[in-house]
Amino acid sequence: MTLWQHRIGKHLNLIVAAICVVTIAGIWLTTVQRVASERAQAVLAAMKSNSNLAIAFEQQVFRTLKAAEQVASFVRDQYLQQGQLDLNQWVEKGVIREAMFTIISVVDETGAIIYSSQDGTSQVNYSDRAFFVAQREANGADVLFVNQPVLGRVSNSWRIPMSLRITRPDGSFGGVVVMSVEPDSFTDFYRHADLGSQGLLELTGLDGVMRAQKIGGANSFGMKADNLSWFQNQKVVPEGGFVDDGRAIDGVARVISYRMLEGYPLMVTVGTAFEEELAPVWQRRTYYLAAAASSSVVLLVFAALLVLMLSRQRKAAQALQSSEALYRATFHQAAMGIAHIAPDGRILRANDKFCSMLGYCQNELFTHSIYDLSDRENHRAARKFLKDRLSKSSLTFSPEIEKPYRRKDGSIVWVCEALGVVKDARGKPDFLVAVVQDITSRKDLEARLSHNALHDALTGLPNRVMFKDRLAQALESARRHNRLTAVLYLDLDGFKDVNDSYGHPAGDELLQQVAMRLKNCVRAEDTVARFGGDEFGIVLAAISAERDGESVANKIIAALAEPYVLERATVRVSASVGGAVYPRHGDDAVALVSHADSAMYAAKHAGKNRFRYEPLPRQVASS
Repeated sequence: MTLWQHRIGKHLNLIVAAICVVTIAGIWLTTVQRVASERAQAVLAAMKSNSNLAIAFEQQVFRTLKAAEQVASFVRDQYLQQGQLDLNQWVEKGVIREAMFTIISVVDETGAIIYSSQDGTSQVNYSDRAFFVAQREANGADVLFVNQPVLGRVSNSWRIPMSLRITRPDGSFGGVVVMSVEPDSFTDFYRHADLGSQGLLELTGLDGVMRAQKIGGANSFGMKADNLSWFQNQKVVPEGGFVDDGRAIDGVARVISYRMLEGYPLMVTVGTAFEEELAPVWQRRTYYLAAAASSSVVLLVFAALLVLMLSRQRKAAQALQSSEALYRATFHQAAMGIAHIAPDGRILRANDKFCSMLGYCQNELFTHSIYDLSDRENHRAARKFLKDRLSKSSLTFSPEIEKPYRRKDGSIVWVCEALGVVKDARGKPDFLVAVVQDITSRKDLEARLSHNALHDALTGLPNRVMFKDRLAQALESARRHNRLTAVLYLDLDGFKDVNDSYGHPAGDELLQQVAMRLKNCVRAEDTVARFGGDEFGIVLAAISAERDGESVANKIIAALAEPYVLERATVRVSASVGGAVYPRHGDDAVALVSHADSAMYAAKHAGKNRFRYEPLPRQVASS
């Protein structure tokens, strides 16, 4: 028995020793694998987070450039139509409200500034600037050129010029519209993104020159980017992520995500410090090593070991839960609406900003598709946008779309929506990330700009440009339906006396009351316009006979002859009205307006406060 027990005990010792060795090996193997796994997960989570931030940064830069292109295009169109501009007044009156675009100039084909929102530009010449040379040699291409940072000759500060070509009607080069922004404007996104104390945000041109860079709290620009690893990588892969050792910049290793900017020769880069991202992992690694050492010492206390292992597993689960909670917090606290959308359009996830933007709670959104949030007439465009984003062969796809959404309360919210595709391990689309920004205020601004370009600022009436357009439409309709159209041209009698006696504010108040009376004298389909000063034009879209035009004119004369109660006095004025009827007095707009103008002068010559269809005889007019 003793020998048997000895042998059994010896074998048990070997078994226990083997179990201990296996257990120790298992503990340390598990520890190493766990540390490696958590490190890999932390790096992957950082890359995923930075990739989303890079998408958001890309869309902010893209919107900024598009906004600049729209402002420049508007200024160019007004310059080509009117021939002269008062950009300083536009800024003061709020026609151009974007603070970053208030320095804007029109440059002629020699490089000289002819109009600018800044004073003291008459001696400035841009003919040697890259943004001018590039547009001059662009062969008619209508593309916004984003220059390298330069020391501004107008602002006397470092800025990034952006230019748009002016092409004359004959196709020749007519100069550029140029505006500039501070480099810091592009890295302002840093304030809205949690990149840590050593984070990196960078906008770089494919010419190898940084437009703007922010590392921590330090801003810089204009440096060469040729030696940066992400700049080299984009030449092979247009977007991606990796861990950079930082030797090319400041020696700080970072988790980098970069993307090419579609439609522009630029790239964006987002980076967070590698050590900051992995700090929780290194902290847990110290704990894991200590726990493994302790477990190796107390080999025989299997229960304690089990409890320790369970404790470690529980803490690991808590760490993973904390990591997921951090991701959810970042997702829901983003400044823009973000939603995850299935390839068939179903909404899988949405952050709080997206929900509040549309007025739905999350559970309500999960029962909708992205198409249900648009009106039926916009469904086809929404489906095409999503299909094009999923298509690998779509070479002309725009990275974003401006579209209206219907809120839960029935109101309309205009958004700028960008879609990014997230692929699974097999390279197939898993879901799409929609980054949505409310642009309702910008749409309202565009409507105001369009209105101001076609209406008189004082009276709110259509101006001469809109008058000509309405008259052309009325003449086209008259020719098509073989009917009459009339033009009335009127000038106030005694208006100058009101201005001289009571001042221009009283004159402006009088003109506003005259505009109201004129609108009350015509039909909804007719047009009342102010040409300038105290001259007005009226288009009577369709009349049955010439006497109809005369009846309206007499109605206007009677209405305008009534007293005007102004702030400082009660005054009286009258009106001299001339008329022309298509086709009797002319078959085009120029002839009709000219005839009506001459007839108005005949009415003045005949004693004022009356209407005439026929102008003065030539001998009377010449005398």
